[in-house]
Amino acid sequence: MNIHDLVRELNQNVGATVVQTMAGVKDRTSPYSWAKPDGPDPRPAKEARLRLGYRVWKTLEMAEGKHVALAWLMGANPRLDEELPVLCIQQQKVREVIGAAEAFVDDTYAP
Repeated sequence: MNIHDLVRELNQNVGATVVQTMAGVKDRTSPYSWAKPDGPDPRPAKEARLRLGYRVWKTLEMAEGKHVALAWLMGANPRLDEELPVLCIQQQKVREVIGAAEAFVDDTYAP
């Protein structure tokens, strides 16, 4: 998926503040700039975080709905040592956050 479309979809569903947190940027306008078809591309590390965030969000949204997916991203998670999943995305804890999301959807324990 084109990064601009991906960011636009995230902005519409989880909000620019969550997108900003996922990407690990201080500038609150970055998610809006990235969402424009002719806007700047995020740097590679930020794009990787955004793609991870999208993957996690989409996994949850498809199974549980967008409100539950957003609540899961922003809530302390026992499978992530009580860290917020959105911060684990920012820290690129890929295996851990994907495992926790899949465990939530499957209603199983993820080590």
